[in-house]
Amino acid sequence: MSVKTASSAAAKDLQPHAATRRPDEDTAAMASYIADMASELSHLAGRAEMPMVAYFLSLARVEAEMRSRELGGAHIPREK
Repeated sequence: MSVKTASSAAAKDLQPHAATRRPDEDTAAMASYIADMASELSHLAGRAEMPMVAYFLSLARVEAEMRSRELGGAHIPREK
């Protein structure tokens, strides 16, 4: 077995669920996660008196939320 074939087989073993998930589900989940992180960072920037950073992070949050919704992703609330 060649190195390339062995690494391909190992990659398939590490992601058995990847074949059953749609790419849009993965992208929607990532977008939702990015929205959550951007929201938290925006709040931190506001508390640190960095209004422009907070503003741009809020824009990133809105964009990520829109993308997640476009792909049919449901928002998963995170525990705080």
